[in-house]
Amino acid sequence: MSDDALIEAFEASLRKLEQHIQEQDTEIYRLSKRVDSLVNALQVQKLQIESLAQGGAGGGDTMPADEKPPHY
Repeated sequence: MSDDALIEAFEASLRKLEQHIQEQDTEIYRLSKRVDSLVNALQVQKLQIESLAQGGAGGGDTMPADEKPPHY
């Protein structure tokens, strides 16, 4: 292989690697945004569960967990 052909082969490999790196960067950014979204949804659900555990969102109308419903 001549020096020019070798240089062209290296440049072609470099272009492919640079394209691959760019694609990876894009995918990692997309996944990062998805993880952020899932973390936010998890925090909202955690707050909802904590709210329900502390007496619920119904105020005074809620029944304690150990009390039988009125139709019994």
